[in-house]
Amino acid sequence: RYEEKEFVATGSGSLHAGTVIKVGWRSDLDRDSALRLAVRALWEAADADSATGGPDVLRGIYPVVATITSLGWNRVDDSELAEMVDAVVGEQRARIGAPRP
Repeated sequence: RYEEKEFVATGSGSLHAGTVIKVGWRSDLDRDSALRLAVRALWEAADADSATGGPDVLRGIYPVVATITSLGWNRVDDSELAEMVDAVVGEQRARIGAPRP
């Protein structure tokens, strides 16, 4: 448990993921904003660290992402993650000037 922190990242890509979360974290994030931040953090970690597996859009394989509230643990559906990953990919393409397929 990491009671002294609002968030934590572990693993070989945690430096990259943790940095993204640190920059984007606010205590008042709503569910969608928090999920988008998590997806962005996973994307950046996978992009910068060869041992971190990221989403595989071609095969429709996404990381397990869940929300935890007073109502319990709930896995986020892959279809919802796919939309968020598509948005991240679009942002990346725009950043590097690559055309959309």
